[in-house]
Amino acid sequence: MSQTSPGAYRTVLDALQAPVPPHGPAGRHILIEPGQYPNTGFKSSGDFMLTAVGGPGSVTLDGATDATIQLTGHVTLQGLIVRNWSENGAALDVSEGSVRAEQCQFVSRADTVAVRGWGGARLALSGCQVQDGALVYSAASGIVESTDITGTNGNAVALRKGCAVTVRSCRIDGAGGSGIWVTEGSKPLIEQCTITGPGAAGVLVDERADAAIRNSAIHGSRECSLVVRDNATALAEDCLIADAEKDAVWVTAGGTLTARRLRAESPRRCGISIVTGTGVFEDCEILEPALYGVFAGGQSRTTLVRGRVRGAKKVGVTVSKDGHATIEGTTITGATELGVAADPGSELNLRGCTVVENEGAGVFASGSARVHMDGVTSERNAAPDVLDYEARTAATEQVKEPATPTGTGAADAPPVPQEPGGDVATADDLLAELDAMTGLAAVKHEIRKLTNLQKVAEQRRLAGLPPGPSIGRHMVFAGPPGTGKTTVARLYGRILAALGVVETGQVVEVSRGDLVSENVGGTALKTTGAFEKAVGGVLFIDEAYTLSRKTTGTDFGQEAIDTLVKLMEDHRDEVVIIAAGYSAEMREFLAANPGLTSRISRTVDFENYSPAELLQITESQADSDGYRLSDDARDAILAHFTSMKRDASFGNGRAARRVFEAAVERQAQRLAGLDELPSGDELSLLVAEDLDVDTGLAARFGKARDPEQVTAVLDRLNAMTGLAEVKQEISDLLDLLASSRRRREAGLEAEPFTGHLIFAGPPGTGKTTVARLYGELLAALGVLAQGQVVEAARVDLVGQYIGQTAQKTAEVFDRARGGVLFIDEAYSLSRSGGSGNDFGREAIDTLVKLMEDHRDEVVVIVAGYTSEMSGFLAANPGLASRFARSLTFAPYDVDGLLAIFLGKAGAADYLVPDPTRQALAAHFEATRDQYTDGNGREVDKLFRSAVTAHARRTEHLANTGTHLTRTQLTTLHPEDITPRPLE
Repeated sequence: MSQTSPGAYRTVLDALQAPVPPHGPAGRHILIEPGQYPNTGFKSSGDFMLTAVGGPGSVTLDGATDATIQLTGHVTLQGLIVRNWSENGAALDVSEGSVRAEQCQFVSRADTVAVRGWGGARLALSGCQVQDGALVYSAASGIVESTDITGTNGNAVALRKGCAVTVRSCRIDGAGGSGIWVTEGSKPLIEQCTITGPGAAGVLVDERADAAIRNSAIHGSRECSLVVRDNATALAEDCLIADAEKDAVWVTAGGTLTARRLRAESPRRCGISIVTGTGVFEDCEILEPALYGVFAGGQSRTTLVRGRVRGAKKVGVTVSKDGHATIEGTTITGATELGVAADPGSELNLRGCTVVENEGAGVFASGSARVHMDGVTSERNAAPDVLDYEARTAATEQVKEPATPTGTGAADAPPVPQEPGGDVATADDLLAELDAMTGLAAVKHEIRKLTNLQKVAEQRRLAGLPPGPSIGRHMVFAGPPGTGKTTVARLYGRILAALGVVETGQVVEVSRGDLVSENVGGTALKTTGAFEKAVGGVLFIDEAYTLSRKTTGTDFGQEAIDTLVKLMEDHRDEVVIIAAGYSAEMREFLAANPGLTSRISRTVDFENYSPAELLQITESQADSDGYRLSDDARDAILAHFTSMKRDASFGNGRAARRVFEAAVERQAQRLAGLDELPSGDELSLLVAEDLDVDTGLAARFGKARDPEQVTAVLDRLNAMTGLAEVKQEISDLLDLLASSRRRREAGLEAEPFTGHLIFAGPPGTGKTTVARLYGELLAALGVLAQGQVVEAARVDLVGQYIGQTAQKTAEVFDRARGGVLFIDEAYSLSRSGGSGNDFGREAIDTLVKLMEDHRDEVVVIVAGYTSEMSGFLAANPGLASRFARSLTFAPYDVDGLLAIFLGKAGAADYLVPDPTRQALAAHFEATRDQYTDGNGREVDKLFRSAVTAHARRTEHLANTGTHLTRTQLTTLHPEDITPRPLE
């Protein structure tokens, strides 16, 4: 497969569809020459091997469909870069089959899945890279080894629905969610992996999963590092957990963890926290935790054997009410306050432990705690042990600074250590945090108003007055994505908890998939389960409107809504519901059940961020990551967001994040090319040159992204037979584009580039081929983001009933965003479809509006007979102004037809000697009128007919005993030119 080599297939799909020799080996081995192959997108159930012959990274397959490569067979991929630029597309999708990828790179958009194995697939990745999108196994098996997963906005690796996967020697860096999420009964082995800087857990094991984690390291989790919850089980051996933002290990909600030789360094909260779970720790070390070394919370069972807890900033080991802890053969030393603490109602067993050199008491227990000590050494602590602190009124002195000599000598009882799940921030602190968020003035006003109502109601209650009318706490958060709805919901939950309106304030985030089952009766169970998790806090339902839309004949989404309404009534003071989604769709959601409107009476509107606010968000993200923007970069970003159309799909804060991340990537490429090492100032400064602000899907006047690709595409265009006028027109367009760039660089005005074209001429004159080359050319020049060509005809755009046409046209147009929309026989849209309703004209009108709304994102090419295209342009007044240039594809003359035939013969290893050429020329001359409407297509038919005649002739010779020479096998004779009747 090659873009340039004669006789090579141009696409993977072409190579897969080629006939296989009847006696050859099973399967295919497709070798791909170096280059970038746009518009890749195929599905195959066959068995084959796909290899980049230039080595890893030499071949790039770019796609913008649902999946660039979709496989169900037995396949090996070697050395490929596979990318997908669709909003929801995957680079690799594997179901049922068995696929192995070696030294490949898979890239997709953020918030998507880059690689997916599901439905019984067996997927192996070795020495690969997965970038931006996630790696997901769902009801699948396989192995991931020596692979890097980076840049995901959500969970980097998700192992779901009973997966049995080995993840070995992998590096997972900078995940926006958890590094590895193991759920729904999956049983993976995770070993020799390094997980750095995840936005949530390093490894999260939940929903009855059973994970084994060995010889791995988790660094810098922004939440708890290793989390086992929701009746899941995990084994962790020989692991390092460092610098967790909260707990190094958190086991809760029926989870069970067995850990051996685990080392937890410098967590910002607890080394080990067990709440309503079970944990067994053997030969483990907890070093320098910011609060507690080990926290055994309520309804937990914690066992620590042969361990070491050193340097806790508060308490080495603490057991809270209804918690059970057995500490055996463990050293607890260097705690700032207490060595071991047992709260009222707890149970603590200390056997053979050493509790020394703590800055308070070694053992500090409530008289109502059940404490059993055997062979305990407690010495060289700053205060004596206390086993009944209620009776020691001065006990607080053990955990406070030394008291002054004056006073009564009495003090309050010591503070009982709190469970680490709670937040100590006040409502005012949290409102200040809300106020610090960019924009959202109306949202802040509404939340503050509700907070004030709750405050006054509580003050009235304390004063013995009726609290006043019931305050509606349930809300709709309405608005486009990326406007902070989830962040505000989390803050709102904490505010309500700080005010005492709800007990804990946790926010449980769900969507349709978490509430709706595919089975009758299952939806009520799933919805109830999600609701129960949110008791005492907030249930946040994202894209709630999807519950009121039917996706199948059975409306299980409606069942979820009805169940929610009943639960809201039964637990009216225990859970706050926030339903989020687009404004218009949320009105449909509220209308789905009469009880919703009365229960969710408040709507908070989240508006799109202004350009200035988006610039502020970009600056804030840069500052938090140690970068700063130059003045010209700030001006360019502001201009970029000012020019963008902020419709319902605009990403807001996510768009700002993409601008910043793209700038960081481009700055790295710029600085990497410097001869000298950059200074610290250069490393932190982002300049206008680093910005890719008009990419995404918009055209721009930047420098060519790939000059070598530009040259290669132009060579392929110039190698086409004939088309002198077309080639000149495209050359003129490129000159115009280059001139505009130079004028802009000189500070002069430059006309915006208008790339829409009319291709006028008969079929078979190369219009589709030129359109594909044109898309590749504009992508390589940096005018288009992707360069894919989406081909459409009347049937793809025109519907059968009112409203369907606009929808179909918009869907096709959306697939072409970032590339070229090629509409063949476009004149048919201006003709009546044979019924009274002229839906073709509706397609034209929709197309004109879309071209205006997305003027820099799509190049539209309309093609058809020259005489018919004038009628098409007259169908809408806006068409002629948008298609300012027409390229005429003239019918091929005899020499052109002959050249096409010779090109096809050469590519297929056939020889055409002079007598045969003369026969061809005579045929083309005699039947010139018949080729007027067919051109290249009819030449292709003629060539295939000649090949068939050649095969018939040579096989007859072979059957009569003639030994065929290479020349006989490759030479077409004049008698082989037996044209089929033209259709």
